[in-house]
Amino acid sequence: MRKSVAILLFILFSLGLCLAQSPKEVISQDPLKAAGTFYVYDGSALPELTPAPEGYEPFYISHFARHGARYCTSEYEYLYGWMSKAAEKELLTEEGKAFFARYEPFYQKVRYSKGNLTDLGKSQHRAIAQHMFQRFPAVFEGPTHVESVSTESARVIMSMWSFLSEIESLDKDMDVHADASARFAPWLQPSLSSNPYLLKGSWDCGKAAEDAARAYFSETVPCKDIVLRFFTKADVPEKTLRTTPERFVTILYEVCTSTRCLDADQGCFDDVFSADEAFSIWKALSARYFHELANFTLSESLVQDYSGFTVEQIIASADEDIASGSTQLRLRFGHDSGISALEVFLDVNGFGRPTASLEESLEIFPNYNIPMGASLQLVFYRNASGNILVKALVNEEEATLPFQPVQGPYYSWADFKAHYLPLISAAKSNIEKAEPLYVLKNTNWGWKSVAGSSVESAAASVKVFGSTQSISLVRFPIREHTVSVVESDGPDAMITSRFGQESGALAAINGSYFDKEVMPVTFVKDEGRVLSTSTGDGFTRSNGMFRIKDRKGRRVDILSIDSVSIAKSARRWREAIVSGPVLLENGKTVEYPDDGSRSYRKFYNYRHPRTLMGYTSDGWIYFIVVDGRFPGQGEGMTIFELQTLCQALGLWEAINLDGGGSSTIWTSDSGVLNHPYDNKLFDHEGERTVPNALIVR
Repeated sequence: MRKSVAILLFILFSLGLCLAQSPKEVISQDPLKAAGTFYVYDGSALPELTPAPEGYEPFYISHFARHGARYCTSEYEYLYGWMSKAAEKELLTEEGKAFFARYEPFYQKVRYSKGNLTDLGKSQHRAIAQHMFQRFPAVFEGPTHVESVSTESARVIMSMWSFLSEIESLDKDMDVHADASARFAPWLQPSLSSNPYLLKGSWDCGKAAEDAARAYFSETVPCKDIVLRFFTKADVPEKTLRTTPERFVTILYEVCTSTRCLDADQGCFDDVFSADEAFSIWKALSARYFHELANFTLSESLVQDYSGFTVEQIIASADEDIASGSTQLRLRFGHDSGISALEVFLDVNGFGRPTASLEESLEIFPNYNIPMGASLQLVFYRNASGNILVKALVNEEEATLPFQPVQGPYYSWADFKAHYLPLISAAKSNIEKAEPLYVLKNTNWGWKSVAGSSVESAAASVKVFGSTQSISLVRFPIREHTVSVVESDGPDAMITSRFGQESGALAAINGSYFDKEVMPVTFVKDEGRVLSTSTGDGFTRSNGMFRIKDRKGRRVDILSIDSVSIAKSARRWREAIVSGPVLLENGKTVEYPDDGSRSYRKFYNYRHPRTLMGYTSDGWIYFIVVDGRFPGQGEGMTIFELQTLCQALGLWEAINLDGGGSSTIWTSDSGVLNHPYDNKLFDHEGERTVPNALIVR
């Protein structure tokens, strides 16, 4: 019976959230919420809390908050500069002139306070402290110890000070330890530049997500109409102000809506945008916020993975505090990006639901959920048997978590950890993998033309994967050059550089696997003639084919094959070479599970010299060689590290070729670029004889 009641309470509680109003209804009833993240949280009307299960009392609170209401940061300066320049060049409309006449004196009052907490922001955190003390008096019975931290931002420190000063005035038997330091950044606010462990670039959403956000903004906001209200021509933002219409509208909107954060001049620009304009701009900015900080499936950002460190710290500190009984209150103060990503990671109220639709994102995680003064509280309850429950409050309202509750909004602490610890482990693994991807994406390869052509070569020594990697590359646009297979096997086999020289090539790399007699052990086709029909017995990794359709070598393909499909796959293709494994298909890495064999470990998991080729979705072919077996100079890559290199270079399809001592890349003007291993010396002389090569003319 008790279990049935608990389930019924959970269903009713969840149903209340499901029947929540749509964002359009919310904003129509409270137009100030169209300010999004500049909305000022007002906790004056607190809902009643669901009674705890019988016998449970609150004893500990773990808290994370965004700073309170603040002045704008760089927005004031940008808007003033744009309006001043347009006025100077007489490009303002009458409405633009009237606005600037109002904005100029306002700017002079606020310009030196940019980013600072307002008194309203301080009062927000005082109010939250009062509510916490009033709602959970049992937590503050007897001596109370508080551990509180903040980022180094002045507005965040002042928010923490406001909260602590208020709660100390209410609880005379309180001991507080507070600090602000960059050492908290890895879990408190990983996006801050002061975070010593920040992986730069890991917050980049990627081209697909950025394109989607820009397109949605363009479709949603009447930018041209708004621009023409202020400027005499629609192209003034781009041609005169050196910005975009979208950015101008965004900055103008943020300056106007943020006046609600101020102690004076509140709402002084509420009349600048109509209700329809405000709603359309809110939609675009909320969608952009979602694509940056929530679970937008097209995004490449690691912001949620960084929140795994935050949840890990919340769990570890709670377990430590509960075991010792020494701390009753854990407070954390940061910024909107920190608490947003945290709530998405926790999937409170379904905020973590994934979508590829920015329109749908408005329902999942509207950005007014993270107002100035936003807070997340985890309130812990315990009974006489020592069982522990936890309840989440989002902006002081009870919230759901993505697993079965014990009753209503109350969840088992053991279940909380069981649910999130695997997610934390996966998130940390994602970040570890992302570091080499970022390093390789941002490597300065030093591209230069080969013999004055559009073929380019490059080489670099890169510290990545905890090793030193020597990487040599050639790339070229397929529409301007001919790529082909050249061969001469058995007693007539040659080194790669000679293949290049004798064919008049601009560049060459070694090709397929071969045996001791320097005969190919996989299928090879050249100029319509099948030269080798071997299916590569014993070479199960030879699962791919690079094929060339036309004489000019400008129609190419990489595909996965098996021994049965080789001949059919090469039919009607002028040239083909079988090798492998296939590294990328459609931009995604191909998985190769460990079969437990020694040969698997030696080939896939050990570092070796590697040769590969691939192409991008926009028609660039890459020849790549990674040196190996030279400790401290060129240590080589595993197959999985090679896949990361392919992704960093933006390849769409890629295939591994023969590696080891055969790995060689050559250009007509620089000779051998890499350091072939066959002579065991880190020089350019150790080429091995091979039966075929890929060349570009």
